[in-house]
Amino acid sequence: MRTFLYDGGFEGFLTALSLALDSGEGCAISKEEATEAGLFSEFVNSGVDPLRAGAARELVERRGSAESWQHVRFAFLSEVAGAETAILEYVQLLAAKGPGADNMLADDRVRKVHRLSASVGGEAHMFKGFVRFKELADKTLYSRIEPDHNILALLVPHFRARLGTCNWVIHDAKRNNAALYFKGRLVYAPLDSARLLEDAKEAKVRELWQHFFKTAAIKERINPRLQRQNVPLKYRKNLTEFET
Repeated sequence: MRTFLYDGGFEGFLTALSLALDSGEGCAISKEEATEAGLFSEFVNSGVDPLRAGAARELVERRGSAESWQHVRFAFLSEVAGAETAILEYVQLLAAKGPGADNMLADDRVRKVHRLSASVGGEAHMFKGFVRFKELADKTLYSRIEPDHNILALLVPHFRARLGTCNWVIHDAKRNNAALYFKGRLVYAPLDSARLLEDAKEAKVRELWQHFFKTAAIKERINPRLQRQNVPLKYRKNLTEFET
């Protein structure tokens, strides 16, 4: 089987997707570092071709819709093993069936991608309420997150609209990547959190917030089960109100 390898980035993936679509049936897509040599495997390095990447997007939107394109993008951001090939099969179905493919909910090719897309979209929505900023010594606002999926880019428009006059950083510590917004300019870059210095008054502000969180709760209405459902335990270590 022919496997198209890409560098891990979205544009590289779309390049591989375009090549795989041209190649026809019986192929797969995988990250370069995730492959193992096999007796019957043929590996092709896809590189990065903006024209091919653009053509892949145009095909998805033309044969499907803007929503189909969002499903592709979100499914890719899931980083779930096998997501690349699932997307390939989904796009092949779109190319063959047109817009009606997204209504074929009993088809496993559609169901897989829709499920991944919903998982990513749901986590991104939750994190709009889970991001907690603290003030650094230079007055920059800093937040550390560790989501299951690679949702950093999906969070940025929300906070850019609400904190546009501030300098801020949202740090995905799980992937060692950060969105840095300074003086109206946004960049993505690796970040070493060990070098960050907290403002002296931040500890007091955090203490006050934790005190408010505890005292505002009505004892008779505390529902740990519902709380775990709305704020899963795995996210709490980066939420100020749950720090000990």
